[in-house]
Amino acid sequence: MSEETQTTPEVNLEVSDLQNAAQIIDLAVQRGAFRGNEAAQVGAVYNKLTAFIEGIAAQQAAQAAEQAAEQAAE
Repeated sequence: MSEETQTTPEVNLEVSDLQNAAQIIDLAVQRGAFRGNEAAQVGAVYNKLTAFIEGIAAQQAAQAAEQAAEQAAE
């Protein structure tokens, strides 16, 4: 195979994609898509995902506040 056929497309994963994934998990749980013995594992993944999203949101808010303070100082 040539190098051209082996290249993989660039993947762009954004915060909104992670938020959508969390919403999908939430809806699936509400609709009973998981068995009881799977609930703990699904819940753990959901909790990690939402904690990560909240952490990113906090970082973005801090950066925005920092930029606003810099612009106000100019």
